[in-house]
Amino acid sequence: MDQDGNTLLCEASSRAIGVMPSPHKHKLSPISLVVGDTLYLLDSVPGADCAHSVEALKYSADRWFEHKWYWHSLPPPPFGSDYDHEVVEKEEEEEEDMRCPNRYGFQVYTVVGDSQVWISTEGGGTYSFDTANNMWSKAGKWALPFNGPVKYAPEHGLWFGFSSQGENGQFAASDLTAASTARPPVLKKVWDELAQPLPEWWVPMESYLHPLGASKFCIVRTFETPEEGWCWEKDGNMYNNVESFAVFTGVEVERGRRGALRMIKHKIK
Repeated sequence: MDQDGNTLLCEASSRAIGVMPSPHKHKLSPISLVVGDTLYLLDSVPGADCAHSVEALKYSADRWFEHKWYWHSLPPPPFGSDYDHEVVEKEEEEEEDMRCPNRYGFQVYTVVGDSQVWISTEGGGTYSFDTANNMWSKAGKWALPFNGPVKYAPEHGLWFGFSSQGENGQFAASDLTAASTARPPVLKKVWDELAQPLPEWWVPMESYLHPLGASKFCIVRTFETPEEGWCWEKDGNMYNNVESFAVFTGVEVERGRRGALRMIKHKIK
Protein backbone atom coordinates (compact mmCIF):
# COMPACT_ATOMS: atom_id res chain seq x y z
CA MET A 1 0.00 0.00 0.00
CA ASP A 2 1.41 3.37 -0.99
CA GLN A 3 0.86 6.75 0.62
CA ASP A 4 -2.35 7.27 -1.38
CA GLY A 5 -3.91 3.97 -0.33
CA ASN A 6 -3.38 2.16 -3.64
CA THR A 7 -3.12 -1.49 -2.64
CA LEU A 8 -1.52 -4.51 -4.32
CA LEU A 9 -1.60 -8.19 -3.37
CA CYS A 10 1.40 -10.39 -4.10
CA GLU A 11 0.59 -14.11 -4.40
CA ALA A 12 3.91 -15.66 -3.41
CA SER A 13 3.13 -19.20 -4.62
CA SER A 14 2.15 -18.13 -8.15
CA ARG A 15 4.29 -14.97 -8.25
CA ALA A 16 1.24 -13.01 -9.36
CA ILE A 17 0.36 -9.44 -8.42
CA GLY A 18 -3.24 -8.21 -8.32
CA VAL A 19 -4.89 -4.86 -7.71
CA MET A 20 -6.77 -4.67 -4.41
CA PRO A 21 -9.51 -2.30 -3.27
CA SER A 22 -8.37 0.81 -1.43
CA PRO A 23 -9.43 1.50 2.18
CA HIS A 24 -12.41 3.73 2.80
CA LYS A 25 -10.18 6.51 4.07
CA HIS A 26 -6.58 7.61 3.77
CA LYS A 27 -4.64 6.98 7.01
CA LEU A 28 -2.34 9.77 8.18
CA SER A 29 -0.05 7.42 10.11
CA PRO A 30 -1.11 3.83 9.40
CA ILE A 31 -0.11 0.66 11.20
CA SER A 32 -1.08 -2.90 10.31
CA LEU A 33 -1.60 -6.03 12.38
CA VAL A 34 -2.55 -9.60 11.52
CA VAL A 35 -4.96 -11.36 13.88
CA GLY A 36 -5.90 -14.87 12.79
CA ASP A 37 -6.48 -14.70 9.04
CA THR A 38 -7.47 -11.02 8.94
CA LEU A 39 -5.37 -7.95 8.27
CA TYR A 40 -6.25 -4.90 10.36
CA LEU A 41 -5.34 -1.35 9.39
CA LEU A 42 -5.44 1.39 12.03
CA ASP A 43 -4.66 5.07 11.95
CA SER A 44 -2.32 5.76 14.86
CA VAL A 45 -3.21 9.47 14.69
CA PRO A 46 -6.98 9.46 14.10
CA GLY A 47 -7.29 13.25 13.85
CA ALA A 48 -10.56 15.15 14.03
CA ASP A 49 -12.66 12.61 12.12
CA CYS A 50 -12.49 9.13 13.65
CA ALA A 51 -14.66 7.46 10.98
CA HIS A 52 -12.90 4.61 9.17
CA SER A 53 -9.85 4.93 11.44
CA VAL A 54 -9.99 1.13 11.93
CA GLU A 55 -10.55 -1.19 8.95
CA ALA A 56 -10.20 -4.90 8.28
CA LEU A 57 -9.37 -6.52 4.95
CA LYS A 58 -11.76 -9.42 4.40
CA TYR A 59 -12.60 -11.97 1.71
CA SER A 60 -16.00 -13.24 0.63
CA ALA A 61 -16.58 -15.76 -2.14
CA ASP A 62 -20.25 -14.67 -2.31
CA ARG A 63 -19.48 -11.18 -3.64
CA TRP A 64 -20.20 -11.91 -7.33
CA PHE A 65 -20.61 -8.36 -8.61
CA GLU A 66 -17.84 -6.74 -6.57
CA HIS A 67 -14.24 -7.41 -5.65
CA LYS A 68 -14.12 -10.51 -3.44
CA TRP A 69 -11.63 -8.71 -1.20
CA TYR A 70 -13.10 -5.71 0.58
CA TRP A 71 -12.40 -3.30 3.47
CA HIS A 72 -14.76 -3.41 6.44
CA SER A 73 -14.90 -0.39 8.76
CA LEU A 74 -14.83 -1.12 12.49
CA PRO A 75 -15.59 0.98 15.60
CA PRO A 76 -12.93 3.64 16.32
CA PRO A 77 -11.07 3.68 19.65
CA PRO A 78 -13.25 5.07 22.47
CA PHE A 79 -10.78 7.77 23.46
CA GLY A 80 -13.54 10.37 23.73
CA SER A 81 -15.18 8.67 26.72
CA ASP A 82 -12.04 9.17 28.81
CA TYR A 83 -11.49 12.87 28.15
CA ASP A 84 -10.80 15.35 30.86
CA HIS A 85 -13.55 17.86 29.99
CA GLU A 86 -11.48 20.91 30.91
CA VAL A 87 -8.64 19.71 28.68
CA VAL A 88 -11.02 18.93 25.83
CA GLU A 89 -12.72 22.32 26.02
CA LYS A 90 -9.33 24.01 25.83
CA GLU A 91 -8.34 21.86 22.84
CA GLU A 92 -11.66 22.51 21.11
CA GLU A 93 -11.06 26.24 21.42
CA GLU A 94 -7.82 25.78 19.52
CA GLU A 95 -9.28 23.43 16.91
CA GLU A 96 -12.99 22.92 16.36
CA ASP A 97 -14.59 19.47 16.31
CA MET A 98 -11.50 17.83 17.82
CA ARG A 99 -13.17 14.54 18.74
CA CYS A 100 -9.93 12.56 18.70
CA PRO A 101 -7.08 14.80 19.92
CA ASN A 102 -3.59 13.84 18.81
CA ARG A 103 -2.53 13.45 22.44
CA TYR A 104 -4.44 10.15 22.19
CA GLY A 105 -2.40 9.00 19.22
CA PHE A 106 -0.47 5.79 19.70
CA GLN A 107 2.75 4.20 18.50
CA VAL A 108 2.86 1.16 20.81
CA TYR A 109 0.75 -1.75 19.63
CA THR A 110 0.66 -5.55 19.67
CA VAL A 111 -1.54 -8.64 19.41
CA VAL A 112 -2.44 -10.46 22.64
CA GLY A 113 -3.95 -13.92 22.50
CA ASP A 114 -6.00 -15.08 19.54
CA SER A 115 -8.25 -12.07 19.13
CA GLN A 116 -7.07 -8.92 20.93
CA VAL A 117 -5.23 -5.86 19.64
CA TRP A 118 -3.64 -3.70 22.34
CA ILE A 119 -2.67 -0.07 21.76
CA SER A 120 -1.00 2.33 24.20
CA THR A 121 -1.93 6.00 23.92
CA GLU A 122 0.22 8.97 24.85
CA GLY A 123 -2.19 10.30 27.45
CA GLY A 124 -5.07 7.89 27.99
CA GLY A 125 -3.71 4.49 29.00
CA THR A 126 -3.92 1.20 27.11
CA TYR A 127 -6.94 -0.02 25.15
CA SER A 128 -7.90 -3.46 23.89
CA PHE A 129 -9.86 -4.26 20.74
CA ASP A 130 -11.48 -7.70 20.66
CA THR A 131 -11.64 -8.80 17.03
CA ALA A 132 -14.09 -11.58 17.92
CA ASN A 133 -16.89 -9.14 18.82
CA ASN A 134 -15.45 -5.86 17.43
CA MET A 135 -15.61 -4.16 20.83
CA TRP A 136 -13.16 -1.83 22.58
CA SER A 137 -12.35 -1.90 26.29
CA LYS A 138 -9.77 -0.24 28.51
CA ALA A 139 -7.00 -2.57 29.64
CA GLY A 140 -5.67 -0.08 32.18
CA LYS A 141 -4.63 3.50 32.84
CA TRP A 142 -1.02 2.42 32.40
CA ALA A 143 1.05 2.43 29.22
CA LEU A 144 2.91 -0.54 27.77
CA PRO A 145 6.64 -0.33 28.66
CA PHE A 146 7.68 -0.32 25.00
CA ASN A 147 8.11 1.96 22.01
CA GLY A 148 6.75 0.97 18.62
CA PRO A 149 5.36 -2.44 17.65
CA VAL A 150 5.68 -5.31 20.14
CA LYS A 151 6.10 -8.88 18.85
CA TYR A 152 4.97 -12.09 20.53
CA ALA A 153 7.34 -15.07 20.60
CA PRO A 154 5.31 -18.25 21.33
CA GLU A 155 8.41 -20.29 22.09
CA HIS A 156 8.98 -18.14 25.19
CA GLY A 157 5.42 -17.00 25.89
CA LEU A 158 6.73 -13.42 26.00
CA TRP A 159 6.41 -10.17 24.06
CA PHE A 160 9.57 -8.53 22.69
CA GLY A 161 10.20 -4.97 21.62
CA PHE A 162 12.18 -1.82 22.40
CA SER A 163 12.00 -0.47 25.92
CA SER A 164 10.49 2.97 26.47
CA GLN A 165 13.32 3.66 28.91
CA GLY A 166 16.65 5.04 27.83
CA GLU A 167 17.62 7.12 24.82
CA ASN A 168 18.26 4.35 22.28
CA GLY A 169 15.56 1.89 23.38
CA GLN A 170 16.97 -1.37 24.66
CA PHE A 171 15.81 -4.75 23.39
CA ALA A 172 13.44 -6.04 26.08
CA ALA A 173 10.88 -8.73 26.96
CA SER A 174 7.66 -8.70 28.99
CA ASP A 175 4.78 -10.99 29.90
CA LEU A 176 1.67 -8.98 29.03
CA THR A 177 -0.69 -11.67 30.31
CA ALA A 178 0.51 -10.88 33.85
CA ALA A 179 -0.98 -7.38 33.62
CA SER A 180 -4.35 -6.43 35.08
CA THR A 181 -6.50 -3.30 35.09
CA ALA A 182 -4.72 -2.03 38.20
CA ARG A 183 -1.29 -3.57 37.61
CA PRO A 184 0.76 -2.58 34.55
CA PRO A 185 3.04 -5.05 32.77
CA VAL A 186 6.70 -4.95 33.71
CA LEU A 187 9.82 -5.79 31.76
CA LYS A 188 11.17 -9.22 32.65
CA LYS A 189 14.48 -8.65 30.90
CA VAL A 190 16.29 -5.71 29.32
CA TRP A 191 19.47 -6.15 27.28
CA ASP A 192 21.90 -3.25 27.25
CA GLU A 193 24.28 -4.85 24.75
CA LEU A 194 22.41 -3.38 21.78
CA ALA A 195 22.11 0.14 23.24
CA GLN A 196 25.78 1.09 23.28
CA PRO A 197 26.70 4.78 22.87
CA LEU A 198 26.58 5.77 19.21
CA PRO A 199 29.02 8.00 17.34
CA GLU A 200 27.89 11.59 17.83
CA TRP A 201 27.34 12.06 14.09
CA TRP A 202 24.91 9.10 13.93
CA VAL A 203 21.36 10.42 14.30
CA PRO A 204 18.94 7.55 15.18
CA MET A 205 15.70 7.62 13.18
CA GLU A 206 13.64 4.42 13.44
CA SER A 207 13.93 0.95 14.97
CA TYR A 208 12.23 -2.21 13.72
CA LEU A 209 11.98 -5.73 15.13
CA HIS A 210 11.35 -8.71 12.86
CA PRO A 211 10.81 -12.15 14.46
CA LEU A 212 12.34 -14.92 12.37
CA GLY A 213 10.93 -17.82 14.40
CA ALA A 214 12.78 -20.31 16.60
CA SER A 215 13.69 -17.54 19.09
CA LYS A 216 15.59 -15.56 16.45
CA PHE A 217 15.08 -11.87 15.67
CA CYS A 218 16.41 -9.35 13.19
CA ILE A 219 16.78 -5.87 14.65
CA VAL A 220 16.89 -3.03 12.14
CA ARG A 221 17.91 0.49 13.09
CA THR A 222 18.03 3.39 10.64
CA PHE A 223 20.35 6.37 11.02
CA GLU A 224 21.28 9.62 9.32
CA THR A 225 24.68 11.29 9.22
CA PRO A 226 24.38 14.97 8.21
CA GLU A 227 27.48 16.41 6.61
CA GLU A 228 28.96 19.59 8.01
CA GLY A 229 28.01 22.80 6.29
CA TRP A 230 25.26 23.66 3.84
CA CYS A 231 25.12 23.27 0.06
CA TRP A 232 23.55 25.61 -2.43
CA GLU A 233 21.20 24.62 -5.24
CA LYS A 234 21.08 26.41 -8.59
CA ASP A 235 17.88 28.20 -7.59
CA GLY A 236 19.61 29.61 -4.51
CA ASN A 237 18.02 27.32 -1.91
CA MET A 238 20.20 25.75 0.76
CA TYR A 239 20.14 22.10 1.74
CA ASN A 240 22.10 19.84 4.04
CA ASN A 241 23.62 16.65 2.63
CA VAL A 242 22.35 13.67 4.64
CA GLU A 243 23.41 10.05 4.29
CA SER A 244 20.81 7.50 5.38
CA PHE A 245 21.64 3.92 6.20
CA ALA A 246 20.41 0.92 8.19
CA VAL A 247 22.15 -1.41 10.62
CA PHE A 248 20.94 -5.02 10.74
CA THR A 249 21.63 -7.11 13.85
CA GLY A 250 20.78 -10.78 14.27
CA VAL A 251 20.03 -11.96 17.81
CA GLU A 252 18.82 -15.18 19.38
CA VAL A 253 17.09 -15.52 22.76
CA GLU A 254 17.38 -18.72 24.73
CA ARG A 255 16.71 -19.90 28.27
CA GLY A 256 19.41 -21.12 30.61
CA ARG A 257 19.17 -24.12 32.91
CA ARG A 258 17.20 -22.16 35.50
CA GLY A 259 14.93 -20.54 32.95
CA ALA A 260 16.77 -17.22 32.79
CA LEU A 261 16.68 -15.46 29.43
CA ARG A 262 19.96 -15.05 27.60
CA MET A 263 20.66 -13.23 24.35
CA ILE A 264 23.17 -14.38 21.75
CA LYS A 265 24.25 -11.62 19.39
CA HIS A 266 25.09 -12.72 15.87
CA LYS A 267 26.25 -10.81 12.81
CA ILE A 268 25.90 -7.04 12.49
CA LYS A 269 25.78 -5.60 8.99
